[in-house]
Amino acid sequence: MATAGNFKVFIVDDDPSSRLSSAFCFTGPEYEVHEFDSGEACLAALEIQPDIVLLDIEMPGVDGVQTCKALRDAGLAAAQVIFVSVHNDLETRLGAYDAGGNDYIVKPVLPDELGPKIAVARQVLEQQRTLEARAAQASSIAFSAMSSAAELGIVLEFLRATYACDSMDAVHEVMAEALGHFSVQYIAQLRCGDTTACYSRQGESTELEKSILEHVSLMDRIFQFHDRMVINYPNVTLLVFGLPLDDETRLGRLRDNLAMLAEGADARLLSLRSHLILSRQAAGIDHVLKGLSQALVDIEKDQDVVRLNALCLMDGFIGELERAFVHLGLSESQEASLSELARSTAARVGGILSEGKSVTDDLHRVGQSLRQLHSGD
Repeated sequence: MATAGNFKVFIVDDDPSSRLSSAFCFTGPEYEVHEFDSGEACLAALEIQPDIVLLDIEMPGVDGVQTCKALRDAGLAAAQVIFVSVHNDLETRLGAYDAGGNDYIVKPVLPDELGPKIAVARQVLEQQRTLEARAAQASSIAFSAMSSAAELGIVLEFLRATYACDSMDAVHEVMAEALGHFSVQYIAQLRCGDTTACYSRQGESTELEKSILEHVSLMDRIFQFHDRMVINYPNVTLLVFGLPLDDETRLGRLRDNLAMLAEGADARLLSLRSHLILSRQAAGIDHVLKGLSQALVDIEKDQDVVRLNALCLMDGFIGELERAFVHLGLSESQEASLSELARSTAARVGGILSEGKSVTDDLHRVGQSLRQLHSGD
């Protein structure tokens, strides 16, 4: 089909005067007229792909009906074929209809009669072109929607896969797989706590690539130059190459999807950093708990030794005190009072030593509570 505003016209008639008469109806700038004196000549020029064919039925060799059938068989289903004939009978008209004709006019061809038929043919062609344009637009929209859905599926699968990542290398692996679906080259820097690693699609980054990543990490959140784009997040710097500059729609989708990939990787790395901090804290708490447990064991041992030594000293003191009564010249009541005082003092000392045991028991209970918090029970 010709482009809008340009109609290619075939006038096929073995009579030169009829061709000349018909050509007067196609003098406007919107017409591109081609004249043929036979059906064979017309069929030999079908690569021009006519829009309107004014076709004489009675011609030597390949007649108009045969020409029309061949034209339709060649795939020119949209061309408007107006048959021209000296016959006005039903049989001839049915033959033209069966061959695939769109209209019929009886010779001699008069401008007043041919003009309205050309107008109808043009109207049909313009409607066809409008429908084709709408169909192409709808197809483009549908393809874009399917592409968007497929690309969104890649992003969603990437986000799902990051949940299982337990290291920067694992995050890069799922990121590389997703970026591979988008057919772009890239280099990336991932950061987790005080650890930084650089990656590329080819494997380990070169020193030059690492220096480039250090520079672009200081740029804006999203920065595009030529067919390259930088995406920066606190824990991710992504530099992609080979953007489709000739496809603005795909470029816009790609920009959004790559930003979501980088943001998802950043969120996972932040989670890994938090998990690393918690693991370190848990390890520290575990170390402190073990130290506390050992310290309590040592304290209890020391308390037992002190308590035993104290009791032995008190018993020895009371024994020596009572043996000394013989030389002190005390009365029985005085001796009894001193003995009672000594034993009472020994009992109080024992009570004080027992309070130390109570303190260690309290510390044991605190340690047990910390263990339960640490284990999550």
